[in-house]
Amino acid sequence: MDADVKREGAVRLAADGSAAPHGPGALVAVAPSVAGSLIVAMHQGGGSALEVPRPFSQPICLIPDTRVAGTSHVPGIDGLVASLGEGDRLRLERDPQNRYDPWAIRVLDARGGRLGFVPTDENEILARLMDGGRRLFAEVTEVELRGSWHRIGMGVWLDD
Repeated sequence: MDADVKREGAVRLAADGSAAPHGPGALVAVAPSVAGSLIVAMHQGGGSALEVPRPFSQPICLIPDTRVAGTSHVPGIDGLVASLGEGDRLRLERDPQNRYDPWAIRVLDARGGRLGFVPTDENEILARLMDGGRRLFAEVTEVELRGSWHRIGMGVWLDD
């Protein structure tokens, strides 16, 4: 590495302000004396954003035990539930246009199949976190058939 280049994390600072080659995994040259150069670097390269590693990322459990609500209203739920196992990760997706609940959060399997919703008595704070840009996910804690109803237990996590 040249003497005029200082490496700090995922950003390359060049004293002469020269541009680093762009491409996947390439470092971006940022001249420290140019105001806003970090913002410019984040938006260069055809829309690719600057990725900052999160070395100390640790999921935080927000709700250790709840269930997926509304599974009895999902067409084809039997097939979706058959592929679920304890520990499987579930996607959470906000549904602010839901006509029944403005705090609605869809629960999806890994392939995007809708399993149901986060229960209404537990979704407002989660929805506010998601609306604020926080990433949440769920993990299956149990799958049980009770009569004709599929109970899918889950824990909800903040990906921090």
